[in-house]
Amino acid sequence: MATSSNPEPHWLGSRRRLLGRIIGLRARVSLSYALGALLLSTGVAVSTFVLAQRQLLAETEEVAIDQMFRNARDLRRDLLFEAAAAEIPVFLEGLVRTNNAQVLLLPRGGEPRSLSGLEIEDIPVDLRAQVIPGQAAKKHFQTNEGGQFASGVFISQIDAEYYEILPMTEFEGTLATLRRILIGASATATILGAGLGYYLARRILQPVTNAAEAAEAIASGDFDTQLDEQSDPDLAKLTRSFNDMVEALRSRIERDERFASDVSHELRSPLMTLAASVEVLEHRRDEMPEAARRATDLLSKDLRRFQRLVEDLLEISRLDAGAVQLENDTFEVMEFLRRVVAQSRTPGVPVETEEFGALILTADKRRLHQVISNLLDNARKYAGGATLILVALHNDRVRVSVIDEGPGVDPADRLSIFDRFSRAGGDAGRRDIAKGVGLGLSLVAEHVRLHGGRIWVDGQTPTGRGARFVLELPGIEVDATGEMEELAT
Repeated sequence: MATSSNPEPHWLGSRRRLLGRIIGLRARVSLSYALGALLLSTGVAVSTFVLAQRQLLAETEEVAIDQMFRNARDLRRDLLFEAAAAEIPVFLEGLVRTNNAQVLLLPRGGEPRSLSGLEIEDIPVDLRAQVIPGQAAKKHFQTNEGGQFASGVFISQIDAEYYEILPMTEFEGTLATLRRILIGASATATILGAGLGYYLARRILQPVTNAAEAAEAIASGDFDTQLDEQSDPDLAKLTRSFNDMVEALRSRIERDERFASDVSHELRSPLMTLAASVEVLEHRRDEMPEAARRATDLLSKDLRRFQRLVEDLLEISRLDAGAVQLENDTFEVMEFLRRVVAQSRTPGVPVETEEFGALILTADKRRLHQVISNLLDNARKYAGGATLILVALHNDRVRVSVIDEGPGVDPADRLSIFDRFSRAGGDAGRRDIAKGVGLGLSLVAEHVRLHGGRIWVDGQTPTGRGARFVLELPGIEVDATGEMEELAT
C-alpha cells in the first residue's frame, strides 16, 4: 500500500483544525485576500521606493556634479585673467547655484573663500585626500542638520581646491513624502483587498450558507425546505443533489413514522384483549397453583411493560411527525415538583432550593410532569431511587437536578443514554434489561428540546456518588413576594 513520503505532522493538523474552528471560512478567505493584497502592495511599494530613491539620488548627484564642474571652469577662467585676490568674492557671488549649494575655494597658500559660511572643517577629510592629488571626488555624509552631498575638484591652473556641498533636506523630504504616499497606498490596497475578499467570499459561499440554513431547518423538522435553483451548472448540480437528498430523507422518515404509528395502533387492540384476560387471571390468582401464579405475575409484568412501550412509541411517532404542540401554563416550580413527587412511586424524595422567592415557570405542565416522572422512575429502576431534587437558577434559566446515590453513569454512556432503546450498554450488569424499554430518557430529551432547554447527566452529586440528571429550561421568573399573580387565560 502506497504511503505519503511527507506525512503532515499531528501538531500541524491540530493547529489547522483549531484555526478552522476559531476563524470561519469567510473570514479566512477575506484574510487571505487581505494578506495577498498586503504582500503585493508592499512589494510594489518597496520596489517603487527603491527605484525612485536611486533615480532621484542619481539625478541629484548628476545635477550637483555638473554644476560643480561648470562653476570650477568659470572660476578658472575668471581668476586666470584677473589675478586680484580682492575680486574672488565677486566671482563666487556670480557662480550659478540653482540647488542652493554651499561653495568653498581653497587657494594653496592663500585664504579660504566661501559662501554661506562654509569652512574648511566642513569638508570631509577623506574627500580632500582625493581632491588634493588632482582628482575629482564626491561623498555623502551626515551632519546635525541632515544629509549632505559634497563634491570637489582641484583647479591646477589657479592652484586651488574647489568644493560644493549640497544639503539633501529637499531630497530627503521628497523621499519622506513618497514613503508616506506608498504606505498609504499599501494600506488602502490591503483594506480594499480584504473588502474584495469578503465580498467574493460572501458571493461564493452564499450557496453553502443557504445549504447550511436549509440543513438546520431540516434538522428542526421542516422537511419542506428546498434550495433555489441555480444558473451556475456546478451549483445547480449541488442544489439538485441536496433537494433530492431532502426528498428521499422526508419520504423515508414519513415511511418510518407511518410504520411505527401503524404498528403501535395495530398493537393496541390485542393489548386491550390481553390486558382484560390478564385482569381476569389476576382476580382468580388465589385459585391457581403456584406455577400458574408465577406465570400470571410474569405475564402481567411483561404486559405492563409492553403497554408502556406502545404508548412511548406512539408519543415518539407524534414527536417525529411534528404533530406535538405545547400547551403552556404558568406555575410555581417548587409546588409543581412536590406534587409530581407525591404522585410518583418514590413519594419521599425531598425537593429543595437555595433561591429566594417563588420560582415561576411557563411550560407545558403535562409534558414536564412526564419528564420529571421518567427521571424519578429511571432513578428508582437503576439507582435505588432518587435522594434529592435540587432547584437552582442559572442566568435566566431554571435547573432541576434529580440526584441519586446509585452506581452512577459511566462517562462513555452519558451522551448515548438519551438515545432511543439505550440502556447504558457499559452498565448492562447493573441496569437489567428487563427494568425498562429504553425510551423513557429519549422522551425526556425530546420534551426538553421542545421547550427550548437541554438535559445532561454527570456525577456532581453532594456525596460524590451516584448520578445527577440536570434539566435546564428557559422562561423562569422570580416573584420576590412569594405570591403568584392571577393571569388572564
